[in-house]
Amino acid sequence: MKVDFITACSDRIILTVTPKSIPSASVRAFVPLVQGSEHGPLYLGRCVYEWTGEVQNGAITLPRRPGYDLLICRFEAESGSQTAEGVQYVTDFGDGFCPARPQEAPVSRPIGTWCNASMEDVDSMRFGYMMDELDQAWLMTLRPEPDDIPHQFNGSTYYFNRRMVEEHDRCLMPLAQRGIPVLLRFINRFRYHNRGADQELFDLIRHPGYESDFEGVEMSAVNLRTEAGLNHYCACLDFLFSRYAASGSPYGLSHIMDVGNEVNSQRIWHNAGPMPCAAFMEEYAVALRLAWLLARQYDPAYRVNISLEQNFTRPFLPDAQRYYPARECLDRLLAACRRDGDFDWGVAAHPYPESLSYPDFYNDRTAAFSLDTPIITMKNMEVWPALLSRPEYLYRGQPRRVVFDEQGFNTRTADPYTEEQGAYAFVLAYLKLRQNPAIDLFLIHRYIDIPFDQEYGLNLGLRRCLGYADDEHLISMPGPPKMICQAISAMDTDQEAAWIRAARAYIGPDLFDAVLNPPPVSAGSADKQEVNFNL
Repeated sequence: MKVDFITACSDRIILTVTPKSIPSASVRAFVPLVQGSEHGPLYLGRCVYEWTGEVQNGAITLPRRPGYDLLICRFEAESGSQTAEGVQYVTDFGDGFCPARPQEAPVSRPIGTWCNASMEDVDSMRFGYMMDELDQAWLMTLRPEPDDIPHQFNGSTYYFNRRMVEEHDRCLMPLAQRGIPVLLRFINRFRYHNRGADQELFDLIRHPGYESDFEGVEMSAVNLRTEAGLNHYCACLDFLFSRYAASGSPYGLSHIMDVGNEVNSQRIWHNAGPMPCAAFMEEYAVALRLAWLLARQYDPAYRVNISLEQNFTRPFLPDAQRYYPARECLDRLLAACRRDGDFDWGVAAHPYPESLSYPDFYNDRTAAFSLDTPIITMKNMEVWPALLSRPEYLYRGQPRRVVFDEQGFNTRTADPYTEEQGAYAFVLAYLKLRQNPAIDLFLIHRYIDIPFDQEYGLNLGLRRCLGYADDEHLISMPGPPKMICQAISAMDTDQEAAWIRAARAYIGPDLFDAVLNPPPVSAGSADKQEVNFNL
């Protein structure tokens, strides 16, 4: 017997199996924990539902909520004494699963920045998309105050800090009123700006391998090793989707979420402790899949992204237990999809210049136009759509989508020319983006510089910073706009041609034209790469 696909409806789960002539079968549904040793077999969480009965014309119908929502479960089916092959998670959606929603208006311009931007700048630069970062450690609470927000999930009540939630609402609601969607980034951070976060909560939701003694750690991977960790992860996602992805929500408008941040450099940005890429992606694939399943209850087209930094076929640092090439992460994610059932994930790429200190990406040396390039920057952004349109990457016949949800053009205090350099570099990058419709978004990393060079010495904002308006939450005071703001405002207007001429003269006509119109992306050695990993 083979399970071809699993469909979730409003009140039932249907396993479609072949051959249709199978008379009876047994099914067990498990909590999708990721447990065990990375050096040995992984095993499932507890069984929450068992069923044995007749197969009706190749269909096994289960109740969806027999005391536990089977939407998020992993399934095992048996016929006789043989375990069925095929998918193990919900892959499709049927009657009443998600309310119909009206067709969304197309994005006016695929460019934006963080949602803390002033509405004056949003309007003057005509941003069509924005970004907000949602921190589980900051939003949830184990010690609710009377005014905190309760949320029911899978038979239990979870609580959310009203003050923190409404801070996000205040940013997102004016954007929603303008029809501007927001890409959400789900993270789990305790240090730095979350000075009021609950240590007990963080200990529950952080990954058990989190290296708290590593000075450079920024964020933790989510905890799918315990039921309490998994339940809080799913409840937090369900709360956020119900608030920001549901049709007609007054709080905000979201169609896309990044799960984690730059997970291929996991030691810094998605810390799970030392483990090989295969074990790390085993867990991450489940986290990504759960986000997709929960989101689709509210938006039938909601997308989830794996977040990757610029290192493509090489790791950021030569530590195979903590840093991975982005390409290996993707190929292992594909392998998990082939084994457990495919789902609609995309890529959130961060194509910073080769040197983050200087914005002249057009001079990058290691950004090659091939699928074995060491690094993908704005210079060779075409590699992403070339990769995601390959047959093995297609989702139901269509290329997976990519967003550039974080990149920036640094201005160096010691080198004032970098401000002009960044403005003209943006013009070239934006022209390249418009030629690549498979790249959906181009979001500038910072609206305001981080004060006092605290972001690794970088000044990636559209505006300079006058210091902190709120030291507790590290809220920056916006200073004067940089030259890049003029460039953003000019593109797609009658002023664009003058900016293109100026950028072409500044960069050099031959180099400008060569980067704007690169050669076709070659396969390199990628066709020889094994992607049939055994997870």
